Amino acid sequence: MYRIITVLIALILLFPPGSIGEEEVLIAVASEGKTLKDSVSQVAGRCPYFIFIDSTGKILEAVDNPYKAEGGSAGVSAANFLAEKKVTLVVAEKFGSKMKSVLQTKNITCFEWEGIVEEAVKKILEKGDRI
Repeated sequence: MYRIITVLIALILLFPPGSIGEEEVLIAVASEGKTLKDSVSQVAGRCPYFIFIDSTGKILEAVDNPYKAEGGSAGVSAANFLAEKKVTLVVAEKFGSKMKSVLQTKNITCFEWEGIVEEAVKKILEKGDRI
């Protein structure tokens, strides 16, 4: 009996109720700066920064884009970088065709938005799965 209870407690700790089958939304915004008040970058692959935001709108981290100065295929490299970070949705003013193709292959949604990062995130969270 003790073993069964121990196993059940371990399973509950590993898989909390409501977590099974739910995919956490992780938003990456191509940005001109590292805050919610900065502008969404005009280009996704060569943006200065990526801001990673959770499903509540909270910034998890803001990082320099390691591919912003890459010669060719910056978009492809950036898309693979975002996929490794487990991003589910990327925001930018525009996406190059190669980057968009890689993101779509990896089941990552592209959301085009012109304006402030905070406004884009609010819109995404309002729309939910209708994007």
